[in-house]
Amino acid sequence: MNKRIMKMIVLVATFLFIMPFYKVSAQSSKYYNVTRLSGQDRYETSFNIASQVNPGVANSIIIASGKNFPDSLVGAPLSKKLNAPILLVDDFNSGLVYKSLDYISKHLSENGTIYLLGGVSSVGNNVVKQLQQSGYSNIKRLGGTDRFDTNNIIVNQMSVKNGTPVVIVNGFNFPDALSISGIAASKGYPIFMSNANNIPQSIVDKISSINPSKVYMIGGTAVLSDNVKNKLKSSLSGIEDSDIIRINGKDRYDTSLQAAKYFKLDSKYAILSNGRNFPDALSGSALAAKLNAPIILTDGKNISNQKNYIDSSDYSNVVILGGQGSVSLNAENNFNGIKLDIGGTFKGEKIIDLKTMDINNDGKIENMILTNNPNDKYNVKLYLQDASNGQIFGSKVVGDSYFGYGQIMLADMTGDGLPEIISVAQEGGNTGNETCDVETVEGNNLTKIDNYNDGENPKLESNISQDNVSFQLNGYDELEINSNNFNKSYSIDLTNDQGMQSAKENGIDVQPYISDGPIYSLYNIDGSGISGLKMSRYISGSCHADSLGGFDAYYKYENSGMKLTNIDFNSRYPMTQN
Repeated sequence: MNKRIMKMIVLVATFLFIMPFYKVSAQSSKYYNVTRLSGQDRYETSFNIASQVNPGVANSIIIASGKNFPDSLVGAPLSKKLNAPILLVDDFNSGLVYKSLDYISKHLSENGTIYLLGGVSSVGNNVVKQLQQSGYSNIKRLGGTDRFDTNNIIVNQMSVKNGTPVVIVNGFNFPDALSISGIAASKGYPIFMSNANNIPQSIVDKISSINPSKVYMIGGTAVLSDNVKNKLKSSLSGIEDSDIIRINGKDRYDTSLQAAKYFKLDSKYAILSNGRNFPDALSGSALAAKLNAPIILTDGKNISNQKNYIDSSDYSNVVILGGQGSVSLNAENNFNGIKLDIGGTFKGEKIIDLKTMDINNDGKIENMILTNNPNDKYNVKLYLQDASNGQIFGSKVVGDSYFGYGQIMLADMTGDGLPEIISVAQEGGNTGNETCDVETVEGNNLTKIDNYNDGENPKLESNISQDNVSFQLNGYDELEINSNNFNKSYSIDLTNDQGMQSAKENGIDVQPYISDGPIYSLYNIDGSGISGLKMSRYISGSCHADSLGGFDAYYKYENSGMKLTNIDFNSRYPMTQN
């Protein structure tokens, strides 16, 4: 072999050797907006995900078990139809963790519905009791005698149109179901569960009533055998062999990639989740449906195949579900660009909440970042950031928080079709006091709109006067509460209040006072899609814990500010209108 031929062989071999490295280098230059939604546990993670799914007023909220997956696997398409986030609960401990109840209290509309997925073994009656004690009555359980019966009940709630394609998953094996959950929800395809070797007749009957044009089986023959396919083919009229499509890969991670590649959702988002645990992806399926994004499973460490697929697609935003124990920091660092993590830091300050969307209708995605300065723990700041390049184009101090807790809510308050930013910070103490800042975004400018007429009263609660709310005790057995401005007067029967009756027996003087609050939440004005702000406060009697009643002040946007439009009174004791 002469030297020229040998030189050519060496050059070709060298080119073939460096070409893959050049490709990786070129891909790594792609710029991403990476956000991690996590918490101290699966329940706090589901709260942070729910706050992304619906940061405004929710007419429906779905509650599912954080311990068991079957009933919840098929809930993603329902969440899409209802525009409802999925909150996870622990039936064996507290029933509802604080943050889940906090989300419900701030976001659920006053006539909204809470859906429980599964029977009492999945979401126990203690959860129902806790919700009822918190004042919620529109609670609907979607649970049957077993997982397959529950499956049909959930699908019935969707009112699926005739001819809609359906998805079949193994009801005892969650990874493949999680891979398809966001995609199926985005497209409105109901998910049905099966055994590995035999699909229950009740499921077949329900599928037959839909008369689907296509059937997608997710997973290989070890997950769903050909017996399942053959039973479906023989039971469904008009279904040909080519209409039953199996999507699978060599393992759970490859299956999720194959599903993403097959359906090719038109989205700028990809969602990464650990494929060995179900909770994060379960609550994340609602977010995937909202973003029209696939859930791509990973082992949490090696994401080379996932990264190659994401790089080759149009995704520019990556959402990571769960903490670093679920998806490692090394995996996250494979993506070049912005990296934001609830609980992480931004400009040396702790991130206490994070929202991502096109807030000002400029065709680009913005990050809204709420922070608390660890060196000045009373400061809560809001930053607006261009997600395409990391540039900060707006910032301001919005409140104080002794505990470093706060959240961003987004809702259209002005009626222009664009959401305002509502930043809530917990001030501290044992009363749940909150501060609230409402900003409208015009172009790249933040404009405060939560003080009515003038800037002398920056807090909404300072608009509450004696003419709006006044109260007095009539002896120990009755609290009279009034609003002259809104022409309302009620008497509250305190004969069953232990604190007041004990004070009565011991001759202790009681002076009722406004205690807990203000606590802020959203409400839907006349079902119009325009939201208002509700401020709740409570009245104590014999001691701080002795809550006799309370009032809700309702504000809506008028004339460049928030105007007090109504006052409602409430109590756990009988109330009589005077």
